[in-house]
Amino acid sequence: MTSFYAPNHLKHIAGLEKRFGPVSDEVATGLRSLVRVICQHEDPVEAIPFLERCLAIEEALHGSEATLSDLNTWIGQAGGVEFEDLEPLQLKRLAVKTEVFGETSNQVAAECQALAQRYGSNVPYRKARALLERSIAIKEKLHGADSVEVAEAVDLLAETSARLEKWKDVEADLQRSLELKEKIFGARSEQVARSLLAAAIVYANASKLQQSGTRHERIRKAVSAFDSGLNLLEERFGPDSFEVQNALEAMIRAYVECREFRRAEPLLKRLLAIREKAYGNDAPALLWILTELAKGYAEESVDEAEPMLERSFAMLRMLLDAKKPIFRPGIANLPGNGDGVLEQLVRASDRFRSNLRKRWGAAG
Repeated sequence: MTSFYAPNHLKHIAGLEKRFGPVSDEVATGLRSLVRVICQHEDPVEAIPFLERCLAIEEALHGSEATLSDLNTWIGQAGGVEFEDLEPLQLKRLAVKTEVFGETSNQVAAECQALAQRYGSNVPYRKARALLERSIAIKEKLHGADSVEVAEAVDLLAETSARLEKWKDVEADLQRSLELKEKIFGARSEQVARSLLAAAIVYANASKLQQSGTRHERIRKAVSAFDSGLNLLEERFGPDSFEVQNALEAMIRAYVECREFRRAEPLLKRLLAIREKAYGNDAPALLWILTELAKGYAEESVDEAEPMLERSFAMLRMLLDAKKPIFRPGIANLPGNGDGVLEQLVRASDRFRSNLRKRWGAAG
């Protein structure tokens, strides 16, 4: 594919070359204008050859620092560009910043993180990890080993490892983060609590599709980390606080996703009791909790399934029949509503009836 705008601009640039020479500010300006037009109206990838030529001229005339403005502009407009096309120019920007600002600089640390996040979403995990470790090393020199800046960088490292399911690295990163938070904020701080809760969710997610022994160990770690983190939040904010409710909700989702309903059940019951007390027994905020309980009980084939299904269907009917239309979008946006509360309840009801038939068949 060739740029529609390039031929006419290149004729103009050829004239500038004859008049001012191929390595001149005038030619660089002409190339920059062409790059800008292509980025505005066409695929930014088409501008890369002209951008590279412009950068070479700027560097020859004014040094590496002069290229940063054009690199920043193009990278900022390259949101939809494939990473393989973006990577060389972002690596060049990192090299320029290292030369201009020095290795131990906030600019280089930030660029390492930005590039690592690109790698982290495009699979080259080891490259991403190396850049994040480089950023951490810089921040340790700039701010001290036990600093908020380093803790934030370690959290990003753990987040990247978790997103790409590198579980062994994640565990080491989470422990590193926890130890830093304890040193910086104190062992019973809110920051430590949130670190423990994040670790619990990661351990639960890591248990998916694992062999039995590994799965049980990861779940054990999830339970331990969650209990410790929740205890700190309760101590700081109170047992019925929004912070505690949010922690319960996040852990419930993690347990449900890894098919650990028996772990989720007491958390669901506790959250249900808190919200019944706060909002009443027929508030829309209860529906997703009731639905998760109904689904779990139906799957487990226990006696609690039928009354929970009845209550869930009754609440859903009441909310849909209500004259206040605000309830309808509220139901659509409920947590756990991936394919609709009604659909989930119908499937749970079918599952419950199937299990009931099997039970009576076996009894007969």
